[in-house]
Amino acid sequence: NCGKQFQFEYQYEGANPKIKAQIPKMAMRSSGIRDIANVLNMSAVTVILVLRKWFKSLSEPRVEGTFENVIIDEFWSWVGKRKEGKRWVWYAFCADTGKILAFQIGKRNTPTCKKLFAKMEHLTINHFYTDDWKSYKKCIPSEKHTISKRKTQKIERQNLNFRTHIKRLCRKTICFSKKDDMHFGFIKAYIDLKNAA
Repeated sequence: NCGKQFQFEYQYEGANPKIKAQIPKMAMRSSGIRDIANVLNMSAVTVILVLRKWFKSLSEPRVEGTFENVIIDEFWSWVGKRKEGKRWVWYAFCADTGKILAFQIGKRNTPTCKKLFAKMEHLTINHFYTDDWKSYKKCIPSEKHTISKRKTQKIERQNLNFRTHIKRLCRKTICFSKKDDMHFGFIKAYIDLKNAA
């Protein structure tokens, strides 16, 4: 009477909303596209379509306020070919709250670093801690900047979390992003889940 059609039993699991809801959860727990497809008995194309739709529904981190201690670091991964497709993920991590304030993907150079800081212009940050990479010295006032390996231990641990929970970020893996939008989407989704926790 309502003019709609329903399936009580799905012949193809990729059409089942309950099964499709498991895709993002598995993707954020170190399962690759083909792993998910095999376990959930659906095509890899369906998995990619569901993930792309989910990624588009998410926003980059947008926090407000004043932060006392912020650590910034970068780690590498790749898209496509390992050597030619190297990408650096830069991000700002609040040592007090454990939140990621902003992130930027690009090369390991000063223009990419400046793009990261542009995303934090609306925030009040009292002090930054980084390693000795030269780009930080060009973007952070010296009176607000401390270079210290000891003070960056928390973000180094967070780097490990990224590589543990997102399979394509592991240094030695056969799972990798073929497209930049998927690479960006996985990282954005992981940060969104982390900040919401």
